[in-house]
Amino acid sequence: MAPVVVVYDLSSVRTLWEGRIKRYKERQRKERERQEKSALVKINEEWVQMLERKKRAMRNYFQQGKGVMNDEVHVRMNHLKSFGKDTQLLHFLELGKETTTKDKKFIFELQGMEWKELPDSLREKIYFKEWHIKKTSIEIIPSFIVMFQDLIVMDLSRNCIKELPIEIGKMTKLKELDISFNKLTSIPPELGNCENLEKLNLSSNLELAELPFELRDLQKLSHLDLSSNQFLTMPICVLRMSNLKSLDLSSNKLKELPQDLDRLSELQSLFLQKNKLTYLSKVLCRMTNLKMLVVSGDDIKNLPTSLMTDPNLKYIDLRENPLDQVEDKGNCEIFEDAEEHELFEKDLMHMYFQDLKERETVPTYTTRVSLSLQL
Repeated sequence: MAPVVVVYDLSSVRTLWEGRIKRYKERQRKERERQEKSALVKINEEWVQMLERKKRAMRNYFQQGKGVMNDEVHVRMNHLKSFGKDTQLLHFLELGKETTTKDKKFIFELQGMEWKELPDSLREKIYFKEWHIKKTSIEIIPSFIVMFQDLIVMDLSRNCIKELPIEIGKMTKLKELDISFNKLTSIPPELGNCENLEKLNLSSNLELAELPFELRDLQKLSHLDLSSNQFLTMPICVLRMSNLKSLDLSSNKLKELPQDLDRLSELQSLFLQKNKLTYLSKVLCRMTNLKMLVVSGDDIKNLPTSLMTDPNLKYIDLRENPLDQVEDKGNCEIFEDAEEHELFEKDLMHMYFQDLKERETVPTYTTRVSLSLQL
């Protein structure tokens, strides 16, 4: 049988693949052009905005007669400081050749009891990343805070603020919020939308007695301070904050702990001093990550035996309880008020706890630690 010779025409296959390669390269070229165009547009917009802000700042400066300086308002951009007397803020942008706006840390500071509201010119400084507003007479935080989408830190402690605006829920980049020592009676549910919040301080609002259940969505929250308020029970939303590492409920009106407290499996520090607790639940023995427990100044008469021998618990403070007969002879009179003394004790406990963590070897357990300051 004669051999069969098969002849293929490769020209059609070659044409097909050349067409595919050509189309693929064309798509790549268009994508590069799109990305370059997009980046150029973004850079151009940033520079236009920056120049416009600089022009406005210069106009404000000269309109004020070159400004009367005092130390009431501080606007800092790294080491740059500006001061203003009225509601207009002086601000100058100085960008080096190797420095961009992303590398700078814009901070707004305001202090002084004569301030009853935020300066109107603050609306133009939406690029700030931190607010530090302390010891003022400000009662209302305006809704225009929603424009400050780059805010990471908001320190509003020691003012006269009566409520938080619901617009705070739009500030999704916020990581730290301190609203302590104010006059809050409630917290807006919208705060639960601040999904990146890591530290929340609501202490010393005195009339605050409950939290909205929506705060359960703060799953990145690791530090929560609810001390010196009017909580009768631990808020349910707190038990849903699975990433909590430090919880302060001291100086409230708690009578008992929830039986499902061990839901807070990551909790390391728990402050319960100066409540109305009469016993400690066995649920504390199931919290394997708990390292610091403070219940001093309560009415504790009974506590689980296993709690005293728990090798995981490195610090437990039971002072000023009926079961503790040790008198604390600390020199409290050196402090101006009880608040200052309490803050000092908290710092001292944290320092002790931090020291334990840094040691190469630590005690197997500590049943009681009494710390006092000797001068």
